Amino acid sequence: MTNSHDCPACAGPRVRTAVASRATGRRISTCQDCGVHFWHDHEDAERLEAIELQIEWSDDDYSNWVDIKREQVGPEAWREALGWVRDALPNRPAGTAPVMYDVGAGDGEFLSVARDDFGFSVTGNEIVAGAVKLAKDRHDVDLDLGDLSSLGHVEDVDAVTLWCVLAHVTDTDQLLADTHTMLRPGGVLFLQTPHWTKADTMAHAAKRATFGRFSKVPDRRIAQHHWILHTRESITAQLTRLGFVDIVAEPRLRYTLTSEAYIASMNPPKWSIRPAARLLDRLIASPVAPRIVLDVRARKA
Repeated sequence: MTNSHDCPACAGPRVRTAVASRATGRRISTCQDCGVHFWHDHEDAERLEAIELQIEWSDDDYSNWVDIKREQVGPEAWREALGWVRDALPNRPAGTAPVMYDVGAGDGEFLSVARDDFGFSVTGNEIVAGAVKLAKDRHDVDLDLGDLSSLGHVEDVDAVTLWCVLAHVTDTDQLLADTHTMLRPGGVLFLQTPHWTKADTMAHAAKRATFGRFSKVPDRRIAQHHWILHTRESITAQLTRLGFVDIVAEPRLRYTLTSEAYIASMNPPKWSIRPAARLLDRLIASPVAPRIVLDVRARKA
């Protein structure tokens, strides 16, 4: 059936909603024009309550979350992105460092690399107080506490980065419009966001064919933590609509969580977690592994 909501990416009206998951009741909508897939009822109480619980995490809760991520993924991807940002920025007056703002900066480690290895003046924000404290304690990075729209940044930064943030917020248009506002003319945006892959298409088809019974993979991929999975076409359409130019979106093979943490998040029998994680590690190391994120680069004219 076609619902009454426009696409959150391209704003087109041709949105179709599939059968509900038998396990969660979750329905996935698809834009027939740009291919974006998203949780039809992503503003329901289930998801909003999960967000509120995360905001209330203690310092230890947030530290534990940071520590289950793959150690090798962050620095390699960060340095690649930082090299592009540095080279893409207009020349600045001698002796002045370009200002980088990381939205949803976590524990601040990315910003510490940008500052120490690439010479950026750094700052960012977080909505979790424990993250702000962790960034200061671990990396001596000062973050704003609060939602970006409430912080009043207007053309005061040269680069904005978002590492897997877009799929967490309820209003993605508002967030991207805020990043456009805070960038100086000629400033650049880099973001990483979850990508709808061929494997997702296959899992979605199996869910539809089984009338919602086969839903574990779709329910894990589109859930409280990621309500929208972009295609290259959809993120390009959204950024273009919001005033960005020179947009490039590239699918990347990048798995942020450790395999054990990822498998455990699907709540399988405990005995199966380690064997399944070993299989997932082998898949990730193979050339057929799905490219589950998009690296996206854009500029403010």
